[in-house]
Amino acid sequence: MKKSHLFSQAYFLIFTMFVVTSCSQRNKSKTDNVSIDLEIVDSTKNNNRQLSLINELEQYIYTDTTYTSTNGKGITIQNSLPKGGMIEPDGTQYFDSTGKRHGYAGFWTRIINEITIPLELNINFPDDSFAIFTPLDSYIKLFLPTKTITFDKLSKFNYGLTELNSYFDDNFNKPTMLKKTINPNEEHIFYIITLSYHSGGRPRGGLILKGQDLYYRMSVEPHGYGIIPCGKITF
Repeated sequence: MKKSHLFSQAYFLIFTMFVVTSCSQRNKSKTDNVSIDLEIVDSTKNNNRQLSLINELEQYIYTDTTYTSTNGKGITIQNSLPKGGMIEPDGTQYFDSTGKRHGYAGFWTRIINEITIPLELNINFPDDSFAIFTPLDSYIKLFLPTKTITFDKLSKFNYGLTELNSYFDDNFNKPTMLKKTINPNEEHIFYIITLSYHSGGRPRGGLILKGQDLYYRMSVEPHGYGIIPCGKITF
């Protein structure tokens, strides 16, 4: 198993796991500035959003952030709370080919294009693992399954993901990626799932946008957080 030892504060991942099923706390995004002409605002204050959809999704959302331009149009990124701890309802854990047991957590991210031109979404998670603080031999891996997530799956076990054992067997040492064009007034929702070895805690995760660069931010109580670059949104 390769490990990336990322000592730069901007590019390392501090992540210990794992996990309860869907946790109840929700964290609102804070207003901040990013590069180019986008500003972060709390998208739950956007009166143009369909209130019924907000109410339906609210119990599952961890962060809900809109990056707006000067004309008021923007790109919204919603990140979910985790579900997981096991890959089957009977408590089954994932064991890799060497017999190591891994903790599992699943998330989803929803990107809404509210600007007037198409967005090109490119995300890439390497086949490598990311080291964390303690214990020294712990690590985390991230994956982008290609299975489609729909709103009716949100209430289901692991957000409706099944056959996870065979998925991890097939992709454990492979990079995973996502390329998608999101046209104006359209959206795309997709899974991001994780495996951790020799670690425990309460995880949170989500995509964040800085300029046109995407980062995945992971945190775990009480061990802090880390950020890794993972792609771009170009327009």
